[in-house]
Formats: sequence, structure tokens, C-alpha cells
Amino acid sequence: MYNAQAFSRSQWLTHIMLSIGLSLFLASCAMAPDYQKPELGLPTQYHSDLAQVSQSNLGLSNWKEFYLDPDLQVLITHALAQNLDLESVRSRLIAARSQVTITDAALYPTLELGLDAERSVDSGITNTDPDHSNEFTFEGTVSWELDIWGANQRRSEAEYARFLSAQDTLNLAVISLISDVASRYYEWLDIEQRYQISLNTVNIRKKERDLARLRKQNGVISGLEVRQAEVEYQSAKVTLPNLDFERQEKSNQLKILLGEFIYPLEIKTVTEFNTDIQLFPNSFSVGVPSQMLSQRPDVNAAEQALIAANANVGIAKTAFFPTFTITGSYGTETDDLSRIFESKGVTWSLLGGITAPIFNAGSISAQYQVSQEQFKQASLAYRSTVLRAYFEVADAMNSFRRSKLAIEAQQGLVVASREYTRLATLRYRNGVSSSLDLMDAQRSLFSAELTLSQVKRDRLLSMITLYRALGGGVLSQQELMKIHSPEKVGGAKENKGI
Repeated sequence: MYNAQAFSRSQWLTHIMLSIGLSLFLASCAMAPDYQKPELGLPTQYHSDLAQVSQSNLGLSNWKEFYLDPDLQVLITHALAQNLDLESVRSRLIAARSQVTITDAALYPTLELGLDAERSVDSGITNTDPDHSNEFTFEGTVSWELDIWGANQRRSEAEYARFLSAQDTLNLAVISLISDVASRYYEWLDIEQRYQISLNTVNIRKKERDLARLRKQNGVISGLEVRQAEVEYQSAKVTLPNLDFERQEKSNQLKILLGEFIYPLEIKTVTEFNTDIQLFPNSFSVGVPSQMLSQRPDVNAAEQALIAANANVGIAKTAFFPTFTITGSYGTETDDLSRIFESKGVTWSLLGGITAPIFNAGSISAQYQVSQEQFKQASLAYRSTVLRAYFEVADAMNSFRRSKLAIEAQQGLVVASREYTRLATLRYRNGVSSSLDLMDAQRSLFSAELTLSQVKRDRLLSMITLYRALGGGVLSQQELMKIHSPEKVGGAKENKGI
């Protein structure tokens, strides 16, 4: 401690400012490497008729602009607000944002204020008249680790990259949740439709069986034809238990995504599901591969991990060099607490320290090598993510094109099967053909209708997959932080479903 008479307050402040200025100058000498975006060699275009830049890019569309079914929009909104896994990821994002603040704090000095009080008395052995004395000290302390080699800057850079990665991870979870809700919803509707088709077929074949029994009683047909009608009836009936289980299972999967034990699902009739209502945009494009890099959260998250790994290389490199710290304090001392701010007993101190690595058994060199290898691993992971993302889009486009051709072919088969069944029914009732021809026609129509429902489902799923592959459904940071609400979304609905 030095007395204020030996060193004035203005001189003390001058030294502090000079020290800070020198520190800022030295801190500019960061020794870590700057991040350079890797060359990826992406193709300039997708090989598809969907890769037209004149139309709107599907991956940039808001999910409400893509999923046009009002019932599905209600489900997605509810899932975004109530899904438990999504809220867990969102919590990690909030923690990552706070961690950035913690890391950035090392870039600035810390200031502490302290008030100390001491009361003492002289020993009665050495002093016949012991005296009590009080001492009060009010002091402010400033300490700072000088970021001469840029270590703290790189730590801040790495932590911010991890925060952005957490944000992309949340967006990836949002995209996955939206597409999962849509997929489970249309899968559930497909099962419901096939269940209704099977139920209608069972009713028709039951009537055919009853009619066959009546015709046998009248001696028109033999018992063999009755048994054939019974077999067809039971063949249709046996499909119902599995379909009933599947629709319950798919309903439960959907409720898990919605974060609810009980939720009234709206069942569309077969007619409603078969109508050409607009479920998705009529026209769109997938853009160019380079746009995918900014649209897909998993690609962005992988790049942020690469940025953080690059910053960690710089942090490990600075460990070879000494660290510098400065600490300054300024305060007053008095024997009367009421005059603590008026006391002339000013105290101050200015300390500097340097710590340099001398011997560490090679741990610093090893850590530097580890950081370099981790950067290499992050670079390979980034390239691998981009490669997979490109071919996911390509496969999704191929699936979309295939589903369109499959629907056209299957619709033609259903039309032909219905006409075949109509003619076979007329011929059977007029006694021109046997029941075998009628049952064969009915069997073909039943199979064709079930397959058509599945093909239509596959068409819807291919659209969902393509939208997801393009990174569709990304939300802004403000939207990400507002998607969860403890209140139920959508309100109560009449329980027309399960």
C-alpha cells in the first residue's frame, strides 16, 4: 500500500489509462488463424425439372405457405407449442445464449467493491491500559487478464459459434417436428381410408355371401360357390384387425408429437380424402445447390461446429505464450465508519503479473495437436453433411417424380377394375358368367383401391420429404424463442375421432 501523499489520484488514473491503452494495443496481436469457408465443389444445378429458378424456392417458404390443409395447420401449431422434446432443445438454446455472455465477460475488466471492518484491542499482558481501536476500509478493485494473444477473443468466437449451432439445432428440431406431424397425420388418414375401404368391402361381400346362400337354397348354385363367397368375405374381414391396430398406433404416435395424452383427431371421410383439395402449392422449384447451404439447419450447424473448432486451434496455440494480468485498487481508511467517504486516508495499489509456461511434460503441444485434429474432424463432418444433404434433395426429387407416375398408373388400374367389376356383376346377375368371375373382379378392385390409397399417401410423404430436405420450415431467432406457450393451442374440438 502507498499513501496518497506520495502519489496523487490523477497520477494513479493516468497510469491506469496507460496500462489499459497498452493492453488494447497488445490484444490486437491475435495469433489464432482466421476461419476460411471450405471449398465444396457443389454442382451448379440439380438434374431435375424442379430445379427452375423462375419459381419460388420451396425451401424458403414458410410452413404455413406449404402445408395448406387447415386441419394440419392446427396440429402443427399445437405441436410447436406443446411438444416436450422441442422445449428441451429450446432450453439448451437459452443456456447457450447465456454461456456466450459468460465467455464474453473475460474480454472486460472486473470491478469489485469491498467494505472491511476491524476492531482490535491491545494485549493486557503487554499493556496495562489496553486500548480498543477500529479500522474501516472501503476499496474498489479492478482486475484484468490482458488478451494479448487473442485467446479470449477466440473463446468468445467459439462460444458464439456454439450458440448459433444450438439455434440451428433447434431449427432442425422444428423442421423435423413439423414434417413428422404432417407425415404421421397423412399416414393416419391413409390407414383410416383403407379401414373404411375394407369395411365397405366386408359389407358388400357379406351381402354377396348371403345372396349366394339364398340362391343355393333355391337350387340355382352349388355349395362350392357358397364356400367361395364365404372365403372372399372372410378374406376381406381378416384385414380389419391389423388396420384397426395400425390406426390406433399411428394416432398414438401423433399424440406424442402433440405432447398430449388425449387429443380429438378429425377423421376425414374417404370422399374428402380423395377429392383434389389443395394440400400443397401448385408450383414450386428447389433452387440451386448453393442455396441449400443456407437453408438447411444441419449444414449450418456443422459449419458453426467447424468455426468453433477453428477458434479452439487458436486458443490452444496461445497456451505456448505467457499470460499477463493487471490489478488496481483504490480506497480509503478511517477509524470512524460515518466518515468513510470523507477520510483523507487514501490507499491505492497497482500490480502486474506475468505467467509463462516452462515445463508441462508436453501437454500444451499435445493439446495443440488435439485441437488441430478436432478441426480436421469438424471439416470432414461438414463436408459429409453437405454431401448427404445434396443427395437427400436429389433422392427426394426422384421420389416425388416417381410418386406422380405411380398415382397416374394406379388411378388407371382402379378405373379399369371398377369397370371390370361392373360388367362382371351384370354378367353374373344375368347368369352369363359364374361367381368366380365376379369374385375375381371384386378382389382386383379391392386390392387396387387399397394400393391407390397407399400411393396417394406416398405422394404426400414425398412432398413432405422434399420440403424437409430443402430445409423448409426454418424460423427466425425471435420465432424460435416464442414458439412455446404453457397454454393449450387451438382450443377444444368436438371429438369426432379417436
